[in-house]
Amino acid sequence: LKTIYDMSPLNVIFTGSSAVSILNAKSDLSRRVSVFSLEGLSFREFLELENSMTIDKFALETILKDHQAIANDLKIKQNLFKKYLKFGYYPFYFNKQSSYYESLLNTINLSIDVDLTSLGLVEQKYTYKLKKLLEVVCQSEPFEVNYTKIAALAEISRAKLYDYIVYLNDARLVNMIDEQSRGLSKLVKPAKIYMNNTNLIYAYGDDCKAGTIRETFFANQLRVKHRLNIPKQGDFIVDDKFIFEVGGKNKGFEQIKDISNSYIAADEIEARSGNKIPLWLFGLLY
Repeated sequence: LKTIYDMSPLNVIFTGSSAVSILNAKSDLSRRVSVFSLEGLSFREFLELENSMTIDKFALETILKDHQAIANDLKIKQNLFKKYLKFGYYPFYFNKQSSYYESLLNTINLSIDVDLTSLGLVEQKYTYKLKKLLEVVCQSEPFEVNYTKIAALAEISRAKLYDYIVYLNDARLVNMIDEQSRGLSKLVKPAKIYMNNTNLIYAYGDDCKAGTIRETFFANQLRVKHRLNIPKQGDFIVDDKFIFEVGGKNKGFEQIKDISNSYIAADEIEARSGNKIPLWLFGLLY
């Protein structure tokens, strides 16, 4: 690609299925390439493909302001949202419905066994530890990262753990979310780690914790167009402005009641007024 770019008056477009390899190529092709990431399907895009319907995208500020009207207009059934959480993130679901999780696990293994090892990031004999680390993240409640505990559960040394988490983040298998901080204090390890999307969690089994599923969905959909951090109060702060608690239908405002621009993203609720918003609406951002 370097030679083609340097020697020929061409515009070259290339694609790759390995996010890690593309990131590596970006450094090799510095000043020559612009890299664009193709995200998985949003809930909106899944609905359009699943039901042959057209749904507008909504800006976050519009959802916060007009969520009751949007929810009343669309009248999305909860079973469609649950289906998306289990199956809707990767487009190959529509071609491989009966073997979706098998294909998804094969993709995970390919990313770890081939992509990471071929770049020399992980030795083949240690790939099982990254898979063990993914299982630990899947099976955990949303948590403040305890590196000592995670290292013990995943059978990884603390010295290697952070490197492995970065590799999995680059491979689009996990999301690393940092604390809200300033200046040099930003140079810290991530405060929370989630699987990249909810389909990955279900691929490891049906015994999934509701809180983990909800927060994983919220983080996955918001991170595409917004900056996410972990605040001192609440589950997420978006663009250093909006505070969110994520939970079920009975989730209250106790933890964020005195904070301006604070909202609850609640699962299994109908359209309503105020600052409690149906969780699925945050799947209409892109």
